[in-house]
Amino acid sequence: MRSDCKIALSGVPGAFGRIIPPSSGRATGPWLAAFLLAGLLWAFAAQAQRAPTADWWSAIRRDDVSAVQDMLLRGVDPNAMNSLGNPALTQAARDQSWRVFDVLRIAPGVKVDLPNAHDETALMYLCILGQNERAAGLIQAGAQVNRLGWTPLHYAASKGQVETARLLIDWGAIVNAPGPDGTTPLMMAALSGKPAIVKLLLSQGADPTMFNTARETAADWALKRNHKALAEQLTAVAEQVAQRREQGRAAGPRGAQASPVAPDAPNRDAPAQSAAPTAQAPAKPGQPEGEDDKSSFSRYFDLGRFEDAPAGR
Repeated sequence: MRSDCKIALSGVPGAFGRIIPPSSGRATGPWLAAFLLAGLLWAFAAQAQRAPTADWWSAIRRDDVSAVQDMLLRGVDPNAMNSLGNPALTQAARDQSWRVFDVLRIAPGVKVDLPNAHDETALMYLCILGQNERAAGLIQAGAQVNRLGWTPLHYAASKGQVETARLLIDWGAIVNAPGPDGTTPLMMAALSGKPAIVKLLLSQGADPTMFNTARETAADWALKRNHKALAEQLTAVAEQVAQRREQGRAAGPRGAQASPVAPDAPNRDAPAQSAAPTAQAPAKPGQPEGEDDKSSFSRYFDLGRFEDAPAGR
C-alpha cells in the first residue's frame, strides 16, 4: 500500500509532491483521494487562460504580432473583452492591425463570430472596411453572413462596398434583411450616396418599396445626405415596382411577379424627373452628418468613425 501511494503522488508538483505515509491502512483511501484532487485542481489552474492586461490591447493597437503571439502562448484569453466591449479579433479589425488579426483568427479557442457589446461581429467590421479576402476567410471559419438584427450586408452597403456586398450575396446574404427597426441594406446603400452599390442590390432583388418602422424608404434615406438624384432614381424604380405588382394582382394568380429593376447610374446634373420623397428633409448646409436623423434609432453605429478608413489593404 505504501508503494502505491508513492507512485500515485510522485507526479503531483509543489507541496503535493511530498510523500506522506498513511497513518493506517484504513486512512489511505481518503488521504490519497484528497491529495490527488488537490493536484488536479492545481494543474487545471495552471492551464487556465489568463485575463489580458493593458499590454495585450496595446500590442493589438500597434499591430505587434510578436508580442501577441507570445501572450497567446502564455495563455491569454483571445475572447476576453476590452473596456469598449470588443473581443480582440474585433478590436484588431477596428484598429486595422491586420497582422495581429490574421494571427488571432487562427488562434486556438478563438470565437470568430463573438459579438461585441453592440452586437457587432468582426465580419461586420471587415465588411465596412472592404477587407474582402479576410471576410471570405472568416466566413469559411464559421462567421455568420445572416443574423438577427444588423447584418454584414448592412455594413458593407453603408460604405458602398460593392465587391464586399457581392461576396456576401454569393455566400447567401439576405438582400432585404431588416434591421431591428426594419432598415434594409438598400436603405444603407442609399445613405452612402453611391449608385453602384444601389444598382447591385436592386439587381439582386432589393425592394425599393420597403419601409422601416419610421415609414422611411430607401429614397428617404438617400435624402438624409442630400443625394437628390439618387433619391429620384429610387422613387422612379419604386413606382415601377408598385405598378408591376398592381398589374400582377389584376392579372390574377398567374400574373407577372413584380421584381425591382436596377436603374442606370443617375446623372447628378439632370433635372428632376419625378417627385422626391417627402418623409424627411435633407440636411441643412453645415449641419453635422447624422443630425438630421437623430430621431431614428437606425443610428446603430457611428458611420463617421470610418470616414478616413481605406477601402482595404
